[in-house]
Amino acid sequence: MISIFAKIDAGIDFEVIVVNNDAEQEIVALTEAFPKVRVMQNQKNSGFGSANNFGAKEAKGEVLFFLNPDTEVSSGKISSVLEEFSKDVDLGILGAKLINPDSTVQKWIAGGEVSLWRIIGNNFCMIRDKKYWQSSEETSVAWVAGTAMFARKKLFLELGGFDEQFFMYFEDTDLCRRMRLFGKNVLYFPAFSVLHHGGKSFSEKNKQKKAYYLSQERYFKKHRGNFEFLLLRFLRFFSF
Repeated sequence: MISIFAKIDAGIDFEVIVVNNDAEQEIVALTEAFPKVRVMQNQKNSGFGSANNFGAKEAKGEVLFFLNPDTEVSSGKISSVLEEFSKDVDLGILGAKLINPDSTVQKWIAGGEVSLWRIIGNNFCMIRDKKYWQSSEETSVAWVAGTAMFARKKLFLELGGFDEQFFMYFEDTDLCRRMRLFGKNVLYFPAFSVLHHGGKSFSEKNKQKKAYYLSQERYFKKHRGNFEFLLLRFLRFFSF
């Protein structure tokens, strides 16, 4: 939380909303330490997209910043991000660079159009998307990770926000695709970086993998058609 306030430039009007998905744990200490933070309590863990939609509807700003709780804003200023939205009226979504605790750039934080053929290539180590997350320049992409994602609020709400049928994983990819189909741009912006500790949502790897595959299948059925969806399920038996 401290890292967020440290990166807000003087003169920028902002608010911080924390949506707590844990109905059994109140985070009173947070508001005591940061009186400006508004905590919204969910009655159940309804998923990543649903929680973010909950907070977004209450937000007053023109640009939303979705940020995972297992992160720290590392470098860059919010003002530089807002400048990008001012320069490009068709910019709908902007994704930050994510850094691992060992200071390396996190993989799979931005990429090209998701397809079965791209997944097959990735499994044979023909990873075309690494050129995006390795780039030091802002780059137009098909999707960015929702871990640290900025979005123009008006467009976000017009699109209905995150698809809440995705409990976790692929809701960000889905939103980016719908944004592009709406005629708006998605940008990877490495000048703003966030430290991502990662792996805090699931204590068991098997549950994490199951959730990932379930969302992946939902995405393919929604956007790629039955042929790729069924072939994806078939190929999974061969560890794809």
